[in-house]
Amino acid sequence: MANTALVVILEKIASKDKDFRYMATSDLLHELQKDTFKADAELEKKLCTVVLNQLEDPSGDISNLAVSCLGHLARKVADARAEDMVRQLCDKVAGAGPASGGSSAASKARDAQREIAAIGLKALIKELAGGAASGASGHGSHQQLASNAAGIIAGRMLEGLAAHKDDSEIVGHVLDILTELIQRLGGRSLMAAEHCRIRDALLGALGEGRLLMRKKALQGLAALSVFLNDDALAGVVSYLLGALQAPNIKPDFARTYIQAVGQISRAVGYRFGRYLATAVPLAISHCNKAAEGDDELREHCLQALEGFVLRCPHDTRPQLEAVLAAALRYLRYDPNFAADDDEEGGDEDMGDDEDADEDGDGDDGDEYSDDEDMSWKVRRAATRIVSALVSRYPDSLPSLYRSAMAELVARFDKEREEGVKADVFGAVGEVLAQVGATADRYAAGDANSPSLLLAGDVSSIVRASSKQLRDKSPKTRVGVFGVLRQLVAVAAASMSGQVDALVPGLLAALNDKSGNTGLKIEALSFLRQTIAATPPAVFQPHTKQLAPAVFACVNERYYKVAAEALRVCEALVGVLRPDPSAPVPPEQAPLVTPLFTAVMARLSATDQDQEVKECAISAMAATAARLGDCLKNELPLVLRVLLDRLRNEITRLTAVKALTTLAASPLVGGELLAGAGGGPGEAGVAGELTSFLRKANRLLRQASLVALEALASRYPAAFEGPACASAVEEAAALVSDADTALASLALRFLVALMAMPGPTGAAAAAVVADKARGPALTLVRSPLLQGGALEVLQGFFAALAQSGAGGGDALLGALLEAGRSAEAASKQAQHSVARCVAALATTSPAKVHATVEMLLKSVGAKDAGSQRLALLCLGEIGGRADLSGLPAVAAAATGVLSASGSSEEVRAAASHALGGITRGNLHHFMPDLMKQIAAAAGQPKQQYLLLQALNDVISTLASAAGAAKAAELGPDMADQVLSLLFNAAESEEECRNVVAECAGRLALLHPAKVLPALLERTTAASANMRAVVVSAVKHAVVDRPHPVDASLGPVLLRFLLLMGDEDRHVRRAAVVALSGCAHAKPGLVVGDLDQLLPLLYAQTAVREDMIRTVDLGPFKHKIDDGLELRKAAFECLDILNDCCRDRLEPGPFLAALESGLGDHADVKMPCHTTLSKLVATDPGAVLAAAERLVVPLEKTLTTRLKSDAVKQEIDRHEDMLRSCLRCVDALEHVPGADNNAAFQNFLRKVVLGTPALKEKYAAIQRERAEAEGGDAMDTA
Repeated sequence: MANTALVVILEKIASKDKDFRYMATSDLLHELQKDTFKADAELEKKLCTVVLNQLEDPSGDISNLAVSCLGHLARKVADARAEDMVRQLCDKVAGAGPASGGSSAASKARDAQREIAAIGLKALIKELAGGAASGASGHGSHQQLASNAAGIIAGRMLEGLAAHKDDSEIVGHVLDILTELIQRLGGRSLMAAEHCRIRDALLGALGEGRLLMRKKALQGLAALSVFLNDDALAGVVSYLLGALQAPNIKPDFARTYIQAVGQISRAVGYRFGRYLATAVPLAISHCNKAAEGDDELREHCLQALEGFVLRCPHDTRPQLEAVLAAALRYLRYDPNFAADDDEEGGDEDMGDDEDADEDGDGDDGDEYSDDEDMSWKVRRAATRIVSALVSRYPDSLPSLYRSAMAELVARFDKEREEGVKADVFGAVGEVLAQVGATADRYAAGDANSPSLLLAGDVSSIVRASSKQLRDKSPKTRVGVFGVLRQLVAVAAASMSGQVDALVPGLLAALNDKSGNTGLKIEALSFLRQTIAATPPAVFQPHTKQLAPAVFACVNERYYKVAAEALRVCEALVGVLRPDPSAPVPPEQAPLVTPLFTAVMARLSATDQDQEVKECAISAMAATAARLGDCLKNELPLVLRVLLDRLRNEITRLTAVKALTTLAASPLVGGELLAGAGGGPGEAGVAGELTSFLRKANRLLRQASLVALEALASRYPAAFEGPACASAVEEAAALVSDADTALASLALRFLVALMAMPGPTGAAAAAVVADKARGPALTLVRSPLLQGGALEVLQGFFAALAQSGAGGGDALLGALLEAGRSAEAASKQAQHSVARCVAALATTSPAKVHATVEMLLKSVGAKDAGSQRLALLCLGEIGGRADLSGLPAVAAAATGVLSASGSSEEVRAAASHALGGITRGNLHHFMPDLMKQIAAAAGQPKQQYLLLQALNDVISTLASAAGAAKAAELGPDMADQVLSLLFNAAESEEECRNVVAECAGRLALLHPAKVLPALLERTTAASANMRAVVVSAVKHAVVDRPHPVDASLGPVLLRFLLLMGDEDRHVRRAAVVALSGCAHAKPGLVVGDLDQLLPLLYAQTAVREDMIRTVDLGPFKHKIDDGLELRKAAFECLDILNDCCRDRLEPGPFLAALESGLGDHADVKMPCHTTLSKLVATDPGAVLAAAERLVVPLEKTLTTRLKSDAVKQEIDRHEDMLRSCLRCVDALEHVPGADNNAAFQNFLRKVVLGTPALKEKYAAIQRERAEAEGGDAMDTA
């Protein structure tokens, strides 16, 4: 049937009527696109002939359809037939025949046929590349066809290039086709020999006298360079650099070669780094030597320098100063602008120049036109170099800032070209972004801190920006607002005194009549951000000017302008009334009504965008909450509208948040709020909010609980009668470990209900005790309970006990019973119960004594669970109350610790109890604890538990929560503790670990004493001591600003250099310390990475001298003592890759990663994760090293388990395969991976060529797609 249709189509194609031919060709394309298309050999031959003839059809529409048919046809016919088509097309483009050109009709027809054949050949290459890519999924014939066709095309085109080298028309087509061939099939189907032939031909074409040919050749050369091996690439680069070094090189050839060098460097990435020592000086030299007016050469030189910085940042670093100097020099390059030549007094002359421009008649225009001036391209390229330098060298930001910032700001005013000015704004924005990103790397007051440097320049930046806000160009003003927004984000504290200068420009943008909505949005966004970042007094003098313009923007038709204006109105409320407890300042009072009117108009309207509705609700909530006493008459109307929005599913969530804001305001009457909309037959606000607790929307339930809590605190009468029981019942249903965050909010609401005064609170407490006590006791046994939810639960039980409704003793008994039942399910749950018991017991001093006496009886119980729970409770109570008056408590804990028959879990609980008791009264209990530690020197297990108690004390005092009692551990006691710790440093490993943590935490309390003592012992003879002191440093670095940082920074390197220690345990401790420091405070280590990275890389290598063989009789077993060290090293590299990516050179990093990918299974999996991250941050480097990286990946995927493998080994192997395949999936998405021969062969033969791996790989791709879809939904 299909063949019959094709025969009819072929008959119509032969028609003389072009409409018939067009329809027939269209039908043929439709048939070829069908998966069911089949044709016999004879029909295939006819189809190929017809389609090739159609390319020459006089009608352009028909020939274009024939081009589309070509690719589909080549994939549907036999390979031999397709290859024959390729040869015929090549002959049409570059075969023997008359030269192109000429004025005769025949010559023009030949040129047209050649052009359409070239287009057809490029379309065919594109289709073949697509077929080869799909061939990776199992169609090997497509791969073979693509490979054969690529060889034919390359050979024929090279022959044509040689035969027609003087025919620019043919050479141009040939070079275009070669470039297309390289880009589409260069890595997959062309062999190395063809690479070299094409390389030589393209290098020869670079020497052409015709500029267009040279440009086409360098495009092909840049595309080819990606696939060249190192030796072939060296040949290309050496040729180009050698030509550029020739003394008498012509300027037009210099431009071509410089452009080629720049494009190749961008294409091959860090592989070009080895040539930069020659390339950078050459580029700068040619830029400086360029003849007057040769701005194209200067531009190409600067673009090449930018490419070097972006693609080879580590190899460009030695040339950083020279590149920066060149960039700054040509940033000012404006030979046709006389004022720029005067370096001194430029600002003073500027006003005169402007006046002259205004008063003059522009006679100079007859002599010179800006249309002839190409110097702006040079300045644009120089500006982009500065941006690249700042983005690639954040560690050098102080010097870059000092050199470049003033120059960039000066260009605000001096730059005449709008496009260049936009790049200047972008460069300043990049500097400001890096200032913010690197702020935590510098100590406060550091002279090299970019934040400090910026603070001194804020006024000059604002001054220059305010001048640009008067510019006529909307694009320029939008760019300036972008810079100012970045400035506010980074240096908000310095903006307070600068607002006056910006108000005129802001007003002009807000009142702009040109219809440029982007300008208004940027201005409003800047205004909102600045109001939020500065004290209210800053904008109060300007509200009379700004407010009317903002209110006018609220009424704009474009929804994004209106929404942003409403956000500004919300921010303005705080300016009109900074202190809610004080009256509105008289000068601001007239603006209250216009503000309300503008927002209310939007709030009341229903036919508007969702974003505008939500912004109007939020703005009105802020207005009513802060200005409610000024709007008493309007509040009922506002609340009715808000209740309507509350009942609308689309605006419900925003309305709930608005009601929370109103409920927290003392200026909105509680009775007014609670009764809003609560007419006959209607639920009031409390009822509406309670009903939302049954909804599936989690965010809505969270917001509703917060609103209910605020309403209970503000107006208890809202929960009288049935409303209270209903609210408690719905909230109690949420108290479960299915969602601990939601449970926490529900418990807070229940606590607020019990805290209500009078009979209402008592009634609520009774309902809570009845409905919520059970779920709370169930929650306390959950192993998932921790953090904030546990804190809230403690407060809930304390509030329930104090209310009287819960029965304090009964509740305590129920908690203890829950703890005993929790012992079997989860040991962690007993800790939760203990903390809740402590919260209950410490509600009054009398309660403490009674509870402790009861618990002491349980300490002697035979039941280990009860004994453990009692000790945990005593520890928690001791941490909250002073138990020095009850000496039996400490004696009981010590007795359990020393009892030989106690289980490990009970003794650990006794250690916790001893630590908690000591925290309660440090001076009373600490001396005895230290005596016990010293006495237990020969008993490692006993000493370990006692050291854990000491660690509990010191860690709590060093934490933010224990800061109030930190002074109790004075200098004398610190000396004693430190001496004790060093004496215990030679004990068992578990003791040494606790000693290190204690010493590190002690350094947080007394850095001047502890750090020198630790530093002194970095050279100790004992390896154990060295390992302890370097581990201690890790615990002295916390993820919050701390005074110890100033003392630790200068000496940290000496600790971390122990990565070069002779003992592997010390080296591992140093590596782990580096990981901890880099994760918590990257600024402390980033400056020393040049010395630390070589030591770290050395730890990633497998060392044969650390592998020993153990004879186990029937068989021998190898033990790798260096495995844990290598695991730590790769984990450290992963952390450094996250936080200090700019300091890691891709070469050594990838070499280490290559080693890890072929290491033990425990090392491979972290390396897979690191490589997947590196794909996102430096895809070029990964792609360049893909040939080496696929070798260990292939080995991992082809490893087979033994036939007698146990389930654990099988599961571990499956995990390894999935980890490796995730890494492969990440590699497949690297731009250019589809043209990387090594990776594609690996993917086709190993991953997709093995059915089991193919199935797993497809599952992993589906997982990724679902995750990306989920992220997109969350974002939406």
